[in-house]
Amino acid sequence: MDKPWKRFERRVATICGGERIPVSDRRTPLDVKHDLLGIECKFRTKLPKWLFNDAWNQAVAGCDGTDLIPTVVAGEKGNSNAFAIINLDDLMKILEERTK
Repeated sequence: MDKPWKRFERRVATICGGERIPVSDRRTPLDVKHDLLGIECKFRTKLPKWLFNDAWNQAVAGCDGTDLIPTVVAGEKGNSNAFAIINLDDLMKILEERTK
């Protein structure tokens, strides 16, 4: 049986037009080889409630009836990094527009 995390990596690679790199074939330390993105996949039984039930649903509701793309930006105290979370299909649409 194929493990769920492997199926997830394959699905992500297919959506992105990339290639899943098996653990046994480490041509790259990433899970998916892609021309523009460095893709590391994490597949969990549950994602954090505050992020996906609260913040994500709030972003989706706030974009309802508009052409805006729901986006959650998360940061951490004492760290200058900010991380944007958007739907993978929306990211691919943005990249397709960029490469036209």
